[in-house]
Amino acid sequence: MTQIAFERTGGLLGRKVHLSLDLDKLPADQSGELQQLIDNADFFSLPKNLITRPLPDEFIYTITVEVATRRQTVRLSDTSAPEALRPLLANLSRRARSGNT
Repeated sequence: MTQIAFERTGGLLGRKVHLSLDLDKLPADQSGELQQLIDNADFFSLPKNLITRPLPDEFIYTITVEVATRRQTVRLSDTSAPEALRPLLANLSRRARSGNT
């Protein structure tokens, strides 16, 4: 069981966007892609808060990944996102904007 909760706030308009995914309910290719992005980002070893100094009007993201008994929440911004996490961030942002769960 893998679940992802994603939220994006801030930006110029301050609009909140959120998404909840249960990878077990997604097609295998999509589930596999997201799992690979989580693994590539080494998500469970990231610090809980990557935001040091948010810039005005930048997006703030909160990503929670739950796998069996492990749960990790990471808070980050556009400028503080590690390179390894950017593909997952882009995927989740695209899904949240399009309503593609």
